[in-house]
Amino acid sequence: MPYKSLDLNEGGYPKLLKEIQDPPQKIYLRGSEDLLNKPAVAIVGTRSASQKGKEIAKEFAKEISRGGYVVISGLALGIDASAHRGALEGGNTIAVLGTNIANIYPQENIALSEKILENGLIISEHGEDDATDKEDFLRRNRIISGLSLAVIVIEAPKISGALSTARHAAEQGRDVFVVPGAIDDPNYIGSHELIRDGAILVKSVQDILEDISLKI
Repeated sequence: MPYKSLDLNEGGYPKLLKEIQDPPQKIYLRGSEDLLNKPAVAIVGTRSASQKGKEIAKEFAKEISRGGYVVISGLALGIDASAHRGALEGGNTIAVLGTNIANIYPQENIALSEKILENGLIISEHGEDDATDKEDFLRRNRIISGLSLAVIVIEAPKISGALSTARHAAEQGRDVFVVPGAIDDPNYIGSHELIRDGAILVKSVQDILEDISLKI
């Protein structure tokens, strides 16, 4: 599928993303561009997710998308992929790449990316000729949170890209919701630290929908 680009000062550039401290000067798009300015919620978490965590991510994404919100994630394995799949069952989703717009990573999610492109959107701040490195996966997290009204964290270990997304969200004035887990589960160490530092503990999807509806 061909792609297009949007400059920061061009019409159609996402309003919420433009508000963050360091918005991308240009974003590259494949898919349904109209999703960019629709209300969205991000769901993020570890690549090494438990089966239970993936089930929670999928169900949350399905319910949130049925509630009329676009679900945003990073097309990684684990929680991200489950969130995209759940969103596709209920509505639409946006995948934000850490690679350039022509390079889907990981390869295990190429089929998922093709499914997303049927009705959803894939974006990157890098064009097809741009070289990227591992730091770009962390930098794209500011875009995931920047496009969203809120970020939901599901299973974040002590070292996790999801924690980076949550920090960006807090700096950008977005709400951060966290699904808690067992106190001795290493997949929740970072999650519980977020709650300790002021993130909102999630009791139900309905609580999230009620909270973010007040911000539109």
